Amino acid sequence: MVTMRRRYNPGNWKKQLCFERIKKKHSEIIEFFQTYQRELKDFLIEDALRAQELVVSNTFLVFDKKNKSRYSTKRDNKLILLGYITVLNDSIRLDASLKAQFRDEGVGYKSLPALKIGRISVDNRYQMKGLGSCMVVWAAQRAVYLNQTSACRFLTVDAKRNSEKRKDTFHFYQKNYFKALNKKEYYSNSVVHKQISGTTLMYLDIYPLVTKLRTGNSLNF
Repeated sequence: MVTMRRRYNPGNWKKQLCFERIKKKHSEIIEFFQTYQRELKDFLIEDALRAQELVVSNTFLVFDKKNKSRYSTKRDNKLILLGYITVLNDSIRLDASLKAQFRDEGVGYKSLPALKIGRISVDNRYQMKGLGSCMVVWAAQRAVYLNQTSACRFLTVDAKRNSEKRKDTFHFYQKNYFKALNKKEYYSNSVVHKQISGTTLMYLDIYPLVTKLRTGNSLNF
């Protein structure tokens, strides 16, 4: 199997990565996917395609463009699956601070539309190479372009909390500009709070990116 050592740049992911919607032809490739979170591999193998067929969620597999171009479709078993991301439609009920913000803007709704990141997983062998952040940027940009046909204000995620650092995703999403909604107790940069299990609903307001698109600027974070 080809090994890849390069890092991936969220601001340049289009030149480095390709995202392909999961299909039956990928059944052999996904068997070789390795993750310390068994439920993420189980979903990929057992549920991702079925959920897609039922119009519940869409799963996109992530490949290195150089590796992808090296093999024809007849030799897809040679491809290296770096990770995957699952997305679906969502809405979030606004907390007090967001209600006040939107009320000042003349928006009186209690909830607003969003695109949700259902799952993100990077193969254990390609961790710490920027792939997770690339997938977040990809999802944010999809949410921005979604606004051309259907309004979408936020990118959301249920960040998993865990006392084991590698299984706690809160800091990862915080690093990628997400904020906690209805935050109670969680880890912050300055104070360690009590929540070490369950999930924290987090959101990214994509309005600044939508504005960039409208003015013809790049959508990089």
